[in-house]
Amino acid sequence: MVEKEEQLKSLLENMDFDAEDLIRVVSALGQIKKKKDNLPAENSKVIGDKTYVLNRDDVYIYQDQRTKRKWWYIRIYEPRYKKVWSKSLKTTSKTVALALAEEIYSERKGRLSIGVRAVSIITRELVSLYQEYRRKELTDIPYVGIKQKSLDALCRHIKKWEEYIHITGHKNTKLEDIPTDLGKNFGIYIKGSKKKAFLKTPRVNGTINHTIAAVKLMYKFAIEEKYITQNEMPKFKYLKVDREIRPKRDVLTKEERESISKYLRYKYCKDTTCTKKELLKRRIFNLVFTIAHYTGMRPIELTKMKWKHISVNPLDDKFGQKKNRMIHIPKENSKTGRSRDIVAPIQIQLESIKKIYQEPPYELDIAKDPENYVFPRMTLTDIKNNTPTTRVAWEKRLKYVMQKSEELGYWESKGRNITLYQWRHHYITERLIEGVDMYQIALNCGTSLEYIQQTYSHLTTAMKSKEITKGLGAHNMKESSKQKIVNEQR
Repeated sequence: MVEKEEQLKSLLENMDFDAEDLIRVVSALGQIKKKKDNLPAENSKVIGDKTYVLNRDDVYIYQDQRTKRKWWYIRIYEPRYKKVWSKSLKTTSKTVALALAEEIYSERKGRLSIGVRAVSIITRELVSLYQEYRRKELTDIPYVGIKQKSLDALCRHIKKWEEYIHITGHKNTKLEDIPTDLGKNFGIYIKGSKKKAFLKTPRVNGTINHTIAAVKLMYKFAIEEKYITQNEMPKFKYLKVDREIRPKRDVLTKEERESISKYLRYKYCKDTTCTKKELLKRRIFNLVFTIAHYTGMRPIELTKMKWKHISVNPLDDKFGQKKNRMIHIPKENSKTGRSRDIVAPIQIQLESIKKIYQEPPYELDIAKDPENYVFPRMTLTDIKNNTPTTRVAWEKRLKYVMQKSEELGYWESKGRNITLYQWRHHYITERLIEGVDMYQIALNCGTSLEYIQQTYSHLTTAMKSKEITKGLGAHNMKESSKQKIVNEQR
């Protein structure tokens, strides 16, 4: 030990070093040793002719000894995140490999240093990864995860982006290399693309914006998963939407609904050319038509309604308890993810449904088990298995009823497309016309007061014309004119 100290002292005197110089040298040696310790162990049987690039110790090229042609590979190490990235340069020339390695290093090093994944993906791969991620959130309760119907809609939205990327020539372009301004014309592309359904109606800007929002969420996922950075995300431009909000679906008037109900009762349900089973199905649909207009329930809420959800309102008087029924909408059936109770005068219709299922060929008391659906699929097997009816079945029957009733002169469509959801808008419209408080309608329908105010404001103004114009312009009218109007009103 003493001998080593003497040697060190002699070395310092001969080299003209002082203590500070010695400290710096030792510190530098320590950093070099630390870097070497952090580098992963290498297998000499795999790595051959290792050559560092740009005189750096975190990147080098090597030949893979396991391959016959001895391909050159690049290897980059990021000590901050302890990640190693390697890739075949697909060349046997060392000169070419060094040139490619310098180019790749300058591109990849910056991404690795900020924690972005070294492996790049293309749009098709991102779509697949995002869909798989969202499938893990599948649930029957809204807003807890994502429902199957919403997932299907999401897949349709992002499919449009994949088509757009393909058309613009970036099908195989890496995400980080796609021009960010490409997204600005995405909405215009959808606007001009050919529709596959409802060909007579133009595309709605609001729906197009939903597609853009879905794609933006997918890219947010890509940023969170370190596939791209915030600066590499495409820039999107929403389309302008009409500020006037009205029901997007065509609605029947009260008179038209009553007229179509007459067709259902006296023509549709009494067609002698139909089988007994088909007539029972038609009678059930007639009751569905009435119940839907009396409750304002969403189609999914009707199809999933069970007998256990129906009860008598204890706060009703005797007359109300005879005609009204309270319907509980559980959160898993509600669009908002919140349960609610609604009241409607549908007791007569519910009793009729029970009687229909007691007739041949069913001869079943479906209300006996509270877990049974009110509207099961009308086959013996499905009723016994308690399988609910489908929206598609109702849509087909509604389309047939609308067409036949118009042909027989019960109403005129005037280009309107009547869907299942119009029942809900019809209910809200008629309740407003009858003067029911908006807040009560919002509670019954499970929607916001703001939505009803914005969507149906044109109705409220027309209905309140007497109150709005009270006392205005009265002094300009002659007494004889006022008396004439009063007499006409009487």
